[in-house]
Amino acid sequence: MEEEKKKSRFHVPGKWRRRFVRVVAVILGLYVLLLVSLSIYVSSSKERLLGFLNAKMKETILGELKINNADITIWRTFPDIGITLENVTVSDSFYHRPFIKAEQITARAGFMGLLGNKLKIGSVTVKNAVLHSFTDVNGYSNNYVLMPHKKDTVSTARNKKLIVLRNFNLENVTIVLEDVIRKKRYAGRIDDANIDMRLTGSKYHITFDEDLMLRGLGFNLPQGYWLENQRIQAKWKFVYDTSGVLTINKSKVKIQGQPFLIKGKFDFKRKSQFHIEASTEGIKYASALTILKPKTRTKLGSINLTEPVDVNVSLTGPLSKKGDPAVKVNFVTTENNITTPVVNLTSCSFKGNYSNQVNPSIAPNDSNSQIIVTGFTSNWGQIKMNTPTIAITNLSNPTIQFEFNTACTMAQLDETLLSETFDFTEGSAKLYLAYNGSLIPDPSLLNQLNAKIEIENGTMVYVPRNITFSSCNGAIAIAGNTLTMNNFKCNVNASQFTVNIKGSNLNRYSKKEAGKASMNCSVYSPSVDLNDFKTLFGNKDAAKTKKKGGVGSVITSVDDALENGDMHVNLKAGKVALHNFKATNVNANMLFENNDWGIQKASLQHADGSFNLSAKVHQVNNNYHQAVVNADLSHINVKKLFYAFDNFGQTTITSGNLQGIMNAKTNLTVGINNSGKLLANTLNGKLYFSIKNAALINFKPLLNIQQYVFKNRDLNNVQFAELKDTFDIKNGDIYIRRMPVQSSAITMYIEGVYSTANRTDILIQVPMSSLTNKPGDKDFKKIDRAKMDDPGRSINLRARDGDDGQVKISLDLFNKYKKEKRRKQREKDKE
Repeated sequence: MEEEKKKSRFHVPGKWRRRFVRVVAVILGLYVLLLVSLSIYVSSSKERLLGFLNAKMKETILGELKINNADITIWRTFPDIGITLENVTVSDSFYHRPFIKAEQITARAGFMGLLGNKLKIGSVTVKNAVLHSFTDVNGYSNNYVLMPHKKDTVSTARNKKLIVLRNFNLENVTIVLEDVIRKKRYAGRIDDANIDMRLTGSKYHITFDEDLMLRGLGFNLPQGYWLENQRIQAKWKFVYDTSGVLTINKSKVKIQGQPFLIKGKFDFKRKSQFHIEASTEGIKYASALTILKPKTRTKLGSINLTEPVDVNVSLTGPLSKKGDPAVKVNFVTTENNITTPVVNLTSCSFKGNYSNQVNPSIAPNDSNSQIIVTGFTSNWGQIKMNTPTIAITNLSNPTIQFEFNTACTMAQLDETLLSETFDFTEGSAKLYLAYNGSLIPDPSLLNQLNAKIEIENGTMVYVPRNITFSSCNGAIAIAGNTLTMNNFKCNVNASQFTVNIKGSNLNRYSKKEAGKASMNCSVYSPSVDLNDFKTLFGNKDAAKTKKKGGVGSVITSVDDALENGDMHVNLKAGKVALHNFKATNVNANMLFENNDWGIQKASLQHADGSFNLSAKVHQVNNNYHQAVVNADLSHINVKKLFYAFDNFGQTTITSGNLQGIMNAKTNLTVGINNSGKLLANTLNGKLYFSIKNAALINFKPLLNIQQYVFKNRDLNNVQFAELKDTFDIKNGDIYIRRMPVQSSAITMYIEGVYSTANRTDILIQVPMSSLTNKPGDKDFKKIDRAKMDDPGRSINLRARDGDDGQVKISLDLFNKYKKEKRRKQREKDKE
């Protein structure tokens, strides 16, 4: 029973079911009938409706309207009427260029509105269209084509229908706005947009969702486009007042995927200007640059930030005048890294602003621009760098101004300066760095650079010559293209120096400044051991290649000035030593030119006398230098001279065999190896000499004569009259012209070649009279030069190198020396 009761509750009698079906069928039938009737009406009235639409459009616009095809339907759009226009153009009457050219325009209009005074259009969709607004060089504009006719009568105005548009859709619509006179051009392609409008009083409230490919905003076209080739996706919120003011309420916008908040105002009538404000967080520096016009982008492109920046931007500019808008930018970042042509910095935190109208009385442009950075903290390598302000001015020709003070270790300084000429290894330094000049990576920027390094207990290595300077104390300053060191103290091993330097024209390695840098150096030392500088004659080590950054171009200029420029050195030393050579009261003016160096003028005290000399040392290769020496020796102790110069590379006559005081002038060329040793076989030149109070002591070749003559005479200490002559020196061989030698033991005449390379061949002619008559203590100093060519009957001796390298003296019984000499002369004459 219970089940039957439940079933009875939901039971619908059959007659009610039949009635419900009939009602639904009737409604559907009426709907179909209505659609058919309306379709018949629309079809029968199509020409009238299209004529009405065409008339309305021509009433609205002044341009030349052309519609290739039109269609009206109701089936897909009921209860609205669907209107489709194909290949629509609206052109101006002068150039007949399309202001609008659309492949398709579709609209949905209220059917009943066609019968009343208000035509409600639900939506309009424009596809594959181009809108081109232009003003030519004569001021003609095609903007009038959408303006209404002005000759409406009162009755016509009373009978006009009000057109209400609620929704607008755009697909693949290109918009170009250009003004030749004001040099403005704006262009972009709307790929997709949906616009909803609502009229409240005199204001239109508009929401505008768009996906736009912006070709660019040419506020001043010769300067290029802003926002060039940028994808913009936005949800705009506009309010348009019929008084001519368009307000942009805060809207969310993406530019190349970067989110912005943008608001602003366009006054199209009273002020004819616009103002836009935009803000974004975490934008990459490279992305921010793409928003700017090309010239500004290029100039700021020499600076790079690796981390994002928070930015606020405002633009204010005219709508009806030519010129750039006034741009103001505020930015802030933390823990960023900056690279510039001048300096590279890490862990940077700062705030800043940009303006392209620093002087309000001058129009906005790059030459009137400035970037100010404040509260700047950073690391330069491992060095902490802080400054209150950095300024970049005039982006047409940008200059940068900054000033830093810091303290660091020499090792930190080495890693930062990246000098290829010097290694800074130990000690501490205070660094001051200021710059006010062009933002370009070129040594010419040295004109505006001021830098000062105060070094305390530092150690530096001059890399190309591997010379270590220790206990360095003093300041090195670079200012206005000059380098200065005042009373800089340092040691090279046991040698102590006080150095003053002034270098000029350091920027001569700039591509814009051809020529050489010049360094003037004054050096004083109480005692110099030249052994510490023998690497001057060694292999020149290749400079370390270090990756340049920051002030790398500046350091390169200093490196080049030291390595390739001209360095003038004025050396004063109380004492100078090199091996056995000892000198005092040394004064020398030296010039270092690239791989060459020379002594322009030098004077010193040595071997109880004085030297005045000049020299030029040329590096032939890494292992060999060639020196050209001009010297004037006065009152030189021959014994000390031979000892100082290691007997000039030979062992026959040594300092132990000699006595005497020499005056000489010489001009010589000689080779020097990479240990600073003279190479005897490379010696060439002439020696003009005079030796007084000369003596030969225990000279073995002379003692060997006693095998033949003078067995009863003392040849252990032979004193000589003045020896005076000229020696020709070729490849280390000394060519002795025939000269008399008058001594306390013997009178003889000598000629020939003395060689350090086993080519010694000297004729010693002893007159017979000298065998029988020993010169007196006073007579031996009187030389009878009349007998030099024909001394009479003589004994000929010949001195030549033996197998052991020592000079051997033997009898020349058959006068072979002179015969060989004549033969060689004949052969030479034939040549």
